[in-house]
Amino acid sequence: MPRDLIDRPVRTRSRTGRKRRQPKSPLWCLRFCQIVLGVCALSVVARLYYLQIYQGSKLTEKAQTQRQQHNMLVHRGAITDRRGLPLAIDTTRYDIYVHVKLLKAEREEAAVKLAAIVKEPVAKISKLLNQGYPVVTLAKHLDRETADALQALNWAGIDIVPRPFRQYPEGALAAHLLGFTDAEFHGQGGVEQAEHEMLTNTGTIPKPQLDGKGHPILVPEREPSWDITPPLGRHVELTIDNYLQHLAEKELFAMCKHSHALKGAVILADPNTGEILAWANYPSFDPNHYNKYPYEILKNWSMVDVYQPGSTFKIITVCSGLETGAIKPNATFYDGGSLTIGNRTIHNHDGGHGTIDLKGLFIHSSNIASAMIGMAMKPQVFHDKLYDFGLGRRTGIELPGESRGLLTPAKYWTPIDSATTGFGQGAIAVTPLQLVAAVSAVANNGVWIQPHLIRRVYDPSNGVTEKWIEPKKRRVVAPEVAKLVSRLLAENIYEGTQIAGQIPGYRVAGKTGTAQKVTANGRGYMAGQTIASFVGFLPASNPQLTCIAVIDSPQTDGRWGNTVAGPVFNAVGMEAARYLNISPDYVTVPGDKGKKIQPVVPPSVKYAAELGGISKEPESVGH
Repeated sequence: MPRDLIDRPVRTRSRTGRKRRQPKSPLWCLRFCQIVLGVCALSVVARLYYLQIYQGSKLTEKAQTQRQQHNMLVHRGAITDRRGLPLAIDTTRYDIYVHVKLLKAEREEAAVKLAAIVKEPVAKISKLLNQGYPVVTLAKHLDRETADALQALNWAGIDIVPRPFRQYPEGALAAHLLGFTDAEFHGQGGVEQAEHEMLTNTGTIPKPQLDGKGHPILVPEREPSWDITPPLGRHVELTIDNYLQHLAEKELFAMCKHSHALKGAVILADPNTGEILAWANYPSFDPNHYNKYPYEILKNWSMVDVYQPGSTFKIITVCSGLETGAIKPNATFYDGGSLTIGNRTIHNHDGGHGTIDLKGLFIHSSNIASAMIGMAMKPQVFHDKLYDFGLGRRTGIELPGESRGLLTPAKYWTPIDSATTGFGQGAIAVTPLQLVAAVSAVANNGVWIQPHLIRRVYDPSNGVTEKWIEPKKRRVVAPEVAKLVSRLLAENIYEGTQIAGQIPGYRVAGKTGTAQKVTANGRGYMAGQTIASFVGFLPASNPQLTCIAVIDSPQTDGRWGNTVAGPVFNAVGMEAARYLNISPDYVTVPGDKGKKIQPVVPPSVKYAAELGGISKEPESVGH
């Protein structure tokens, strides 16, 4: 066939006789496919760049963490008191799993031997092995000796898995401060929760990477291996002293049991540093068995719940009036026993006292004079000064769940609010922690120091401190105001007839409080229910200890702060001063024959026969 005929395009005709045109090549379809493929390729490249470059280090770290979490045995750091006494430590316990089908011994024979080792009834172990499950949990949290006995059987099918186990060797001591760890070894409440990251931080110790079965993954780089002993997290050293903590808890327990109180708290602090030396709550719990207690007992109520402080608040009112210039140091007030403000009338608990000065205000605990000082300040001025004292805001204590208290905004205050706030009711509600910090500012020449519970965090392998606590400070009143109020409070104790604050050898500056208890709905007060308290510091001439004792709903001793909270303060303050070797400062007033101060009888001694064999261990298990 001629070449020209071969290369010549074939022309066809339709049935109608017309010539049919050859279709053009579909270039638009080809271009579209090329664009789609190009976009897909760019997307893949962009995604790879994001994962490999932008997120590379983060994903690598995450993968390493995942490979390190399987069968890892890491011990939490210890929590100790200020002298290094352990309050919370980690030990190794063992969980035992049995692969039933791999047991070579007969099940009944195996049940007998296993039951003898784990100290469980044979029937229970036999039932466990015959449930039909391929793997069963024989026991958890076994000690080393028991695990060794199981290992000595040399039976196939028994897995012994080491686990960290948190122990609190002092039992319920400082339980609300320490908190506890849950089944997943996460800190819950107290320092365990607040410092969870530090307690589990093993620093630069390399961690082996494990596959899904717990086998080491070989890596090209040669890294140092773990020590035989599981690595420890950082240790946390608290400011509390074990002896003082035990003292506070013992005396609080005795008084609360004697008075059938609902709850109570004692906080002992150093006003010059803000360190908490002891912090007791009643009722307490054992963190070794935390799951047996209701939340109401587990929470640290003295920094979570608020109450209207009553007469102890008059310390802050007088300081505020002097600092703002609303009153002068020589101010006097006429106390007729009642004061009508609008359609409301306020009263003293013991009638009128005539014309009194600031010392008389404290000695007679005059609501009327305190209300006059409150009304002498503009609401915003009074409010702001209370805020300076740390009321209406969190102190910043290193524990989770702290309440900021209640301080109504000044724009909502009425004249009656200014008056009642002056004697610890009205627009204010505080936590015991807030109040002890505010009174410590008076003891510390007018400088408020943030209360703190942690001294330092350090590496147990070398003892190097990694974190020192530096508390915040601010001046709230002038030094001369703080010194004047301190002197007035000391004279109040010395010249008064009260029990609270009477400690042989020491001049105590302090104030009692017997506050009405607010109803659950916040409207009105509960009949016959009080919150008894006493707050003070010693020695008055050179304050080194501030202490507050609060007893909620006592049913004995008149329900007064003087007779219920006072003895607890006296017992804790006296023994703490002796233990810390604080020099006495008692000086007889010239011209006075001297005041006969009766020896302090601690509630734990006074009510020992009444309490009988009751220990201070928690008794609310199972409630």
